[in-house]
Amino acid sequence: MAFLEDPANPDKARHLLIAKYRRPSEQIALYEMIGLQVPSRREIELNTAHKSPEEAQMAGREARFRVRVVTAYNYTCALTGYRLTTVTAGSIVDAAHIHEFRDGRNNNPRSGIALRKNAHWTFDQGLWTISDDYRVIVAVGHFAEAGPSHLDLLGSHHGTRLHLPEDKTLWPHPIHLAWHRRTRFKGA
Repeated sequence: MAFLEDPANPDKARHLLIAKYRRPSEQIALYEMIGLQVPSRREIELNTAHKSPEEAQMAGREARFRVRVVTAYNYTCALTGYRLTTVTAGSIVDAAHIHEFRDGRNNNPRSGIALRKNAHWTFDQGLWTISDDYRVIVAVGHFAEAGPSHLDLLGSHHGTRLHLPEDKTLWPHPIHLAWHRRTRFKGA
């Protein structure tokens, strides 16, 4: 209630909402339309970057999920076994959700898998999935691919076993694998 009692706060809230949820091309017109002073570009940038406590907490959960999954897999793609890290700790792998986050709201590392960017995209597209014994199942007939023989083509991974963490307690949980097969996989 104290927030509402401060006469400056409603205008602060309006500035924040306009900066955060309106395109730059709309912002100045909105400020003027509702009689607010147009803030400096720096103030708009600060308002745009503002995170609510809930957004900040979610960003922290996502960061922890990424660190836990990527380190469990030793920065190695579970599909291809490829590992590349930079001297500044950059990695070619993403922490991919097996059970889509927006559906399950689950950042448990057992619902995650470390994948290279292209492997992550094809997994999210349902072009491949994982059996309960951690073998790759490719959606044969649902895509066409070509490339040099030294390139890891998705079809060449059909039936191969994933590269999993040493710690078995971090292996993907069968419930999440079943969800992916049932809701995302395009194959039979």
